[in-house]
Amino acid sequence: MKMLPCVGVFGCGSLARAKISILQAVGFKVEAIWAPTMELAKDIATDLNIPFYTDSVDDVLLHQNVDLVCISNPPIMHSQVAVKALGIGKHVLCEKPAGLNEIDAFKMVNAARYYPTLMSIMGHGLRFLPAFTRMKTLIQEGYVGKVQLCEIRVHCGSLLKDKYNWECDEVMGGGVLSVIGCHMIDIITYTINEKAIKVNGTLKTFVPQTAKINGIRNITSDDFCAFQMQLSEGTCASVTLNSHLPGVFSQEMLIVGTKGRLSVREADLYGQTLEMSKEEIIVADSLLISEQQRLGVSDAVLKELPLPYFKGVLKLICMLKDAFERKEDKLSWDPEPISMAATFEDGLYIQTVIDAIRNSNRTGLWERVAIMTEEPDPNPYLTSAAVNRSRHSITFT
Repeated sequence: MKMLPCVGVFGCGSLARAKISILQAVGFKVEAIWAPTMELAKDIATDLNIPFYTDSVDDVLLHQNVDLVCISNPPIMHSQVAVKALGIGKHVLCEKPAGLNEIDAFKMVNAARYYPTLMSIMGHGLRFLPAFTRMKTLIQEGYVGKVQLCEIRVHCGSLLKDKYNWECDEVMGGGVLSVIGCHMIDIITYTINEKAIKVNGTLKTFVPQTAKINGIRNITSDDFCAFQMQLSEGTCASVTLNSHLPGVFSQEMLIVGTKGRLSVREADLYGQTLEMSKEEIIVADSLLISEQQRLGVSDAVLKELPLPYFKGVLKLICMLKDAFERKEDKLSWDPEPISMAATFEDGLYIQTVIDAIRNSNRTGLWERVAIMTEEPDPNPYLTSAAVNRSRHSITFT
């Protein structure tokens, strides 16, 4: 049996813990864990039997046994860690979003292009759910005819924890748009095969403080978001993200076309053509998690992860294993099993849409989605001054 690449994990939240348990259960050895403090890193390492722990990014990246880096830390570190990992020669699985802005995401794309033999994928697990893969196929086969409308509604409880952290701060990548909206933007593009060309959005922070997060610091991350997208082939998409329903998680994606409709509710796919008298269930993917599927993930972790997302991560990691097992060399991989995975270029597109939605919220206008093709000059004024000095010296010598 082939030995799988050894993994270094960045992160200490529920998603990171779930990934570690799944990675270990399917055969990956997690060699190292990073957390923001040594105490927290030690706790996770002890709980999950990880031999090396640290609060230093470089200690994980330079660990001689780490071949694959799994990034699940705050978004402010995503681009930095991903780019550095690829430069050192590590494969990368990065959680969404691809950094804090387009520039962060563009740096990740450049690094991935420069090291094409290394795996570089984003953790958009919904793509791997049977309901969405079947929806994509049916749309391609003409089940709904020409797609006209896409509507998504997500209702859930607050994303915030008991203490102030990055999730409370819009500048640090917090908020329902970055945390949930990025998945919705991705799954729309994946299933319909159209990209946004213009967007309009509204973001609100209805709860600036909580009973446990108060004092001089205010919460600035959005707890409500609604946005519309005009897609490249004329489809209109509308997304509502509402985190004001404690104890509830519901997610529905509706596609309407000239010949019928398709709908994914939680993880089940329903459909109805114009010739049908009632709706049919096409994919029934039970949201119950069997003991075999739990793979060592604790009840506390499962409670914080909506089950469609947990199942998506589970399927993504299983495909990751398959990709490596198909090649004899420990570090080689077959792209076919993860061909449907989101790339860093997909991450750049999603981040560009998110930035455009934020701009629309500020301006109140529809904003165009223009994908960055080159990194902007970090100091255009300094460059201009240097050019002027050069022109001056040329003119007078």
